[in-house]
Amino acid sequence: MERYYELKRDETPRTQAWYSINNAFIAHFHSTIELIYVLEGEICAMQDGVTRWVGPQHLIVNSSYVLHAYHTPSYSRVIVITLPLSALPSLRAQLNHHSFLESVVDVSDMPEASALACLMAQGGHGERFVNSLGEALVALLVERVGLKPSEADAEGDLMRRILSYLQQNVSAPLSLRAVAAHFGYSAGRFSHIFNRRVGCTFPRYVNTLRCSAARRMLAQGVMPLTDVAAASGFSSMRTFHRVYKQVTGQTPRAEETS
Repeated sequence: MERYYELKRDETPRTQAWYSINNAFIAHFHSTIELIYVLEGEICAMQDGVTRWVGPQHLIVNSSYVLHAYHTPSYSRVIVITLPLSALPSLRAQLNHHSFLESVVDVSDMPEASALACLMAQGGHGERFVNSLGEALVALLVERVGLKPSEADAEGDLMRRILSYLQQNVSAPLSLRAVAAHFGYSAGRFSHIFNRRVGCTFPRYVNTLRCSAARRMLAQGVMPLTDVAAASGFSSMRTFHRVYKQVTGQTPRAEETS
């Protein structure tokens, strides 16, 4: 749930990989390359407004600054791999100005790719070794998939600016009409672009973003619920409880004591 403009990814200097069950992230982006290797089940991936259902032995490839989100309606088991460009020295110059030609790759005939992904996710390896595995995996993808020059995408750039704005102003009133006006759009046009590129409605995204902020504050355990509600942008405790339960499946009080 806790994803949007993910600055944390870009501040992590090493390649990372981990197993994830029923992966579900709201729309986010970063300069770090992100790969999702599907082991079991099926995951729904949205990339720059295009939605695909992805099954086992497929790799979801997110180039730098691609707006992406995931959800799992039933069940999925995946490996998530994040690769900052600084950890890919031999490929960094290319990847700074290029993106992958394909965003979903069938790797059923690339046993070396699946082996690298699984080895990275096992843990217990040093940073240099994991970075080397990551660079080898990306080099395989460059050879297999190919690269294309990154194209200017005015709408994609708009969405990145919108998501950054929402993150920075999560505690402020964020009506669709006001945010649309801030970016120079009518409410109807803004809503259409947002729904198509992000994959959910504006109110749903804002509510999820606010619940993400609230969850982080609750985990710290230093603020009373009323302050958490206000700091995460909820206008009343009643709204906070209702939306938080709807988004996370549990009450703020249960989260606070867990």
